[in-house]
Amino acid sequence: MKRHATKKGLIITTVVVAILAGAAAFAYFTSSGSGTGSAQTGSASNVSISQIGAGYDSLISSNGYQQDQCFSCASITEFGNDITLANPGAQQLVSVVVAFRNWGSAITALPITLSINNTVGGPISDTQSFSFPAAITDGSDPSTTNATFDFSSQGAFVEQEFVYGITFDPAAGSSLNVALASSGTNLSVGTDTHPGTVWVNTTAGLGIAGDFPACTAPGVGFASVITDCGASSLTNPGAYGTPAQVLAGSADIPAVQVNVVGGTTPPLYPGGPAQPIGYAITNPGSSPVHVNQVTTTVSTLSNTGSIVGDEACATTMYPIVNGPAVNSNIAPGTSLFPFSGTSISMTDDHTNQDNCENAVVHLSFSSN
Repeated sequence: MKRHATKKGLIITTVVVAILAGAAAFAYFTSSGSGTGSAQTGSASNVSISQIGAGYDSLISSNGYQQDQCFSCASITEFGNDITLANPGAQQLVSVVVAFRNWGSAITALPITLSINNTVGGPISDTQSFSFPAAITDGSDPSTTNATFDFSSQGAFVEQEFVYGITFDPAAGSSLNVALASSGTNLSVGTDTHPGTVWVNTTAGLGIAGDFPACTAPGVGFASVITDCGASSLTNPGAYGTPAQVLAGSADIPAVQVNVVGGTTPPLYPGGPAQPIGYAITNPGSSPVHVNQVTTTVSTLSNTGSIVGDEACATTMYPIVNGPAVNSNIAPGTSLFPFSGTSISMTDDHTNQDNCENAVVHLSFSSN
């Protein structure tokens, strides 16, 4: 019986396999059909172009600095100022440039941090390593270097008024000082929020040594200090200025340039150096758009003089050299082009150009 049952089971299994094999071989007939569908082509958003430039600028273009602030001699670990940008409201930060003077041997790869206390999203900082050439004449004729802190990738927006601080190890950079400029004669863009004060963090104690007036007392940590509280330091009578000098607008401040979206170029002078023009391209849409060339032109002038007998100020006095094509797909949002290769200058036509003094040069940007 067991042998018979086993044989029957084998037969059933074979039949099942034959049925499955037959199911895979059904015949079919060909046919035709039709239908409709659609795809939609999007439209490109128009981009907007804004100038990148100085919102605050106390640099001296000729590097003709007369004063600087020593870190090591005053046991300073952080030094800065409270500044106000030229334009109101929050502005996208691109970079900060600080002028340094080195009185000694060359310095290689010194880490320096620039911090800003109040931005829309909270405090921010950028740390980079900078190298500084040796003094032209050791101890008497320093070298000058502009160090650029790049904030372009952080997408940070600064308030119109904020405090910045410059930090480095005073032992490692014992001959390195922050250059000082005059808030009255060298501050070309923005304002010194509280003339006669700077911000300092020092371990020197009461009566900070070095370039400060003897009556200058530090606060706790990084804090504002008054620098016009009395006579200047006897060892450096020109540093920071007397109360009378501060009142006249000549208080010393760190030599710093803050570049933002919506800023301007440093001042132009007849025959002077060309000034770079950077720009930001904002794509308000939800998909990338292609921008080939951005062209900058001088549209109009304002605040020009009207001195009879002097040459009239004209837009042709401000030639622009446009940089290479952008030729990029601009993603949604704002893309920065601070080093566009575009520049503007002022021609020297060898006549009296007083009617252009303090003139405002208005720029136009176009793209294709």
